[in-house]
Amino acid sequence: MVRVFRFSPDGSVRTFDELAAAGWTPDGEDAVWIDLEAPTEDELAILTDPFRFHPLAIEDCLTPEHQPKVEDFGGTLFLIFRGIDSNPPAAGFHTLKLAVFLGSNYLVTYHRRPMRSVSLVGERYAQESGRGLFRRADHLLYEILDHLIEHYFPVLESLEEEIDAIEDELLGDCGPETLDRVLATKRRVQEIKRTLAPHREVFTRIGRDSFPMIAQESAVFYRDLYDSTVRLAETADSYRDLLTNLFDAYLSVVSQRINEVMKVLTVIATILLPLTFIVGVYGMNFDHMPELHWRYGYFMVWAVMLAVAAGLLWGFRRRGWI
Repeated sequence: MVRVFRFSPDGSVRTFDELAAAGWTPDGEDAVWIDLEAPTEDELAILTDPFRFHPLAIEDCLTPEHQPKVEDFGGTLFLIFRGIDSNPPAAGFHTLKLAVFLGSNYLVTYHRRPMRSVSLVGERYAQESGRGLFRRADHLLYEILDHLIEHYFPVLESLEEEIDAIEDELLGDCGPETLDRVLATKRRVQEIKRTLAPHREVFTRIGRDSFPMIAQESAVFYRDLYDSTVRLAETADSYRDLLTNLFDAYLSVVSQRINEVMKVLTVIATILLPLTFIVGVYGMNFDHMPELHWRYGYFMVWAVMLAVAAGLLWGFRRRGWI
């Protein structure tokens, strides 16, 4: 699917379903935004005619898995970003690649599936409320990326809620499933951290390097995106540390439970030890053992064993061992 937005100097915006219908030319005064969403082979021909983008940039654009990057191909700035997938195919953390070709008066975006950040900006300019808001192609890209980065915050907020739930579970009845939650959440945090790290480098270059496609008045907005990315990365780092502490806390809880069980078993074994000795002595097959033929010998042995057990229990409790 192709959507074309043609921006005139007077602030008017016109939308088209194909570039030919827009009547836009690279040397004209109007600016254009071409959004390619899961395009066909014929629609992808836009990348080679009329724009004639570099073959390496086109190759990276069509590669599904690619980390964020920025490259200057002389007159065209090629960028890749990763946005949150609002409809992931499976549970967990998933991102979508957004490839961008930026020129002085054009912006071409490519993505294989619908992206909220692109849709929000497209709907804004497609409506009457978007008339007269367009500045430059570089600022239009900033608007898309601003939404793309903002969508990371709810993900981190959900991770914070998950961490709070794990903490409550550790204070209650935790089990092996708690450890699975800790490890799964930590893996998601690490994936977010790995995704955000290259974004920070990209925004650093855009905000500080002198790319002719990025006006000085627009560079400050990209530096703001850099600050947001740094804040997200620092939050992810703090969550990773919290999860590491929760992992250690889980091991401590499990170790404490094992110690409690071992203490009970040790007390039982210690009490049974002298009793086993007594019954072992009177279980020997000697003929000359006076207690064996005593009328009250059986009851006396039981009384001695109960007294020994009670004495040991009293001694353990007095020392605070049980």
